[in-house]
Amino acid sequence: MVLYCSVDDVYAKPIIGALRSRTGLRIDALFDTEAAKTAGLANRIRAERHRPRGDVFWNSALLQTLLLQRDGLLQPYAAPAARGIPAAFKDRQGHWTAMGMRPRVLVFHESLRQKPVRRIQDLLHPRLRGRMGISNPQFGTASDWAAALAARNGVHPTLQFFRRLKANQVRVLPGNSVVAERVARGDLLAGITDSDDYLAVRRKSKSLLAAPVTPGAMTVLVPGSVAMLRGAPHPAAARRLIAALLSPDVERLLLREMPGVFPVHRSNTEQHWPPHTDTLQVARHTPPGDTSGWPAAWSAVRDPLAAILMG
Repeated sequence: MVLYCSVDDVYAKPIIGALRSRTGLRIDALFDTEAAKTAGLANRIRAERHRPRGDVFWNSALLQTLLLQRDGLLQPYAAPAARGIPAAFKDRQGHWTAMGMRPRVLVFHESLRQKPVRRIQDLLHPRLRGRMGISNPQFGTASDWAAALAARNGVHPTLQFFRRLKANQVRVLPGNSVVAERVARGDLLAGITDSDDYLAVRRKSKSLLAAPVTPGAMTVLVPGSVAMLRGAPHPAAARRLIAALLSPDVERLLLREMPGVFPVHRSNTEQHWPPHTDTLQVARHTPPGDTSGWPAAWSAVRDPLAAILMG
């Protein structure tokens, strides 16, 4: 069977190895690049819609899964293992289920310690002109972030925010890890990245700091997601794999392999939360908000956003 996986292979491969041992399945995993992650695999699934080759999509984010659902390319399967996952983290018909979640994090260089950035609106300050960065919102969790902001705040205000970012000479970089690394080096003073990228760089460089995650900071929680592809060539094997992926103990394995990921299973209580939780100050059991509006919001902002940032 074929697993399409947009989770970084360094984290996903040990989990896939454990799943092979647990299920006895032969799992052929196909990964994507950092820059095109999630979008590249989703486009491959669309290209194969008439002759599907993949069985399961393990997405490091959610937006592309929602778009595939809208396009009729997912097959419902409500795995029993998902019963302990709150309703906010799964589709009612079983088209997708969350597996772990990551907050988007505002990071800054230690040189700003005396006057730290606290909200994403602080990126608009003249002192950060040309010295702050984001990953390309056309790909990965940055697109989830843009869609969530547009769904929450409205399309026009969200585009206006990005216009002001552009006017302040934001650097659009090829990945979240690049944002974290450049802020840690001091090439940039601030930026937006994912919690796992923040922690990975923070372990190597104490010059990278994170602003507290609070409601006023316009925080977005991005769940990972697992879905069965419509027309999966190996449906029975796909259901077995999904059931194993969504089990609480496999999620705990993900938390260990990928610091910065937070659990969605009720049973994975605080003793299983990742290190530096106090640093990130993520609110316990905070749902990602109403994700049903993300696809429409993304359709409305995608092209204008590209024109704003790449123009």
